[in-house]
Amino acid sequence: MPYISLTKTGTSEEADVEEEKLRMEKAKKVFRHPVRNRILDILRDGLPRTQRELGRILSMSNAAVHYHVKMLLEIGIITLHSTRPGPNGITEKLYAADIGDWPAVSEEDVDFYMDYIVSWMNERHREGLNLLKSKGYIIPFLAGSYSARASLPDLIQFKHDVEKLFDKFHKKCNNSKTKDDGHLQFAVTFSILPSQEEVTEDSRNILEFEPQLSEKKRKRR
Repeated sequence: MPYISLTKTGTSEEADVEEEKLRMEKAKKVFRHPVRNRILDILRDGLPRTQRELGRILSMSNAAVHYHVKMLLEIGIITLHSTRPGPNGITEKLYAADIGDWPAVSEEDVDFYMDYIVSWMNERHREGLNLLKSKGYIIPFLAGSYSARASLPDLIQFKHDVEKLFDKFHKKCNNSKTKDDGHLQFAVTFSILPSQEEVTEDSRNILEFEPQLSEKKRKRR
């Protein structure tokens, strides 16, 4: 599943409501394909890319990438950004994600995505706990939850700040070209969800562990 930005569908009095509904259903089907999901995930950083560049990242042929790019173009999820001279005198097209035109979702779609994400998070938690137990809890970790009260503008700003923080770290880790055997494989899960729990000291439950680094490793940092 790619990065999803949900926009709830609203009501419309236009005569072509049914046609628009069919268009959105088609868009969502296109949107959910794993290869097309990956293309959108690549383009999410805002940098336009050619089919050749996408193919190199995906380890796919230009023809295969062209098929998926064409479908994404048809429903407006990606757009032709610009062109540039390519190899052998060929003009290359650069494509970018048009996040503002991603298909809106119904309540049923939100249920589907939420169930998927929560199931994925639960599986990462189960896997991580088993690994921590098998290694004697010597790997750094942070887990927990707390309740809070905030205004809607403050909550939205906090959500954006959290998203940027995690996204920045994700890009830093995945853009690393080194294959250091000392690097750890880990999962990061997070959520900001409504709660009925009272905001008390007992509602803050955080558990963290950070092993002491050797002097040699400290100097490397």
